[in-house]
Amino acid sequence: MVNQITRVWLPAIGLLVLAACSGTVSTRDDSTHGGTEVYPLTQEDAVLVMRSAMDKEFESDKISAVLSPHRGFQGKIRLLSDIDTITVYAVPARGRGPNGQQIDGFAFEVKHAGTYPVGGIPKARAVLADVVAGADRLVKSLPAVE
Repeated sequence: MVNQITRVWLPAIGLLVLAACSGTVSTRDDSTHGGTEVYPLTQEDAVLVMRSAMDKEFESDKISAVLSPHRGFQGKIRLLSDIDTITVYAVPARGRGPNGQQIDGFAFEVKHAGTYPVGGIPKARAVLADVVAGADRLVKSLPAVE
């Protein structure tokens, strides 16, 4: 009985855990980038920032547009039979301007999912860092309205 558990069930559970690996990094709730940040960008500028970040991290033919639940892009990385999908979204958000006024803009969110978390996690973080750097070149981030 113990031998069957060790031989059959433990590897099966391990495969399920690996197959279900996913995570999110975001400017909406990320202490790495100074807390919740909103960028007062137009949607067109947010799309350009995300596309530029994805072009830096992926080959062009590995990138596709995402329209739902928010505008964004996704790319895939692969190692042998393992694949991780990295998706960046521009999430509508409100920031607080210097005079206390509410300003519409976007927060950015990067998700990864798949069976290659060793490659997906650092790639997702790199995409977010590229997006933040691109957005910072255009505008100053604002604290989110709670």
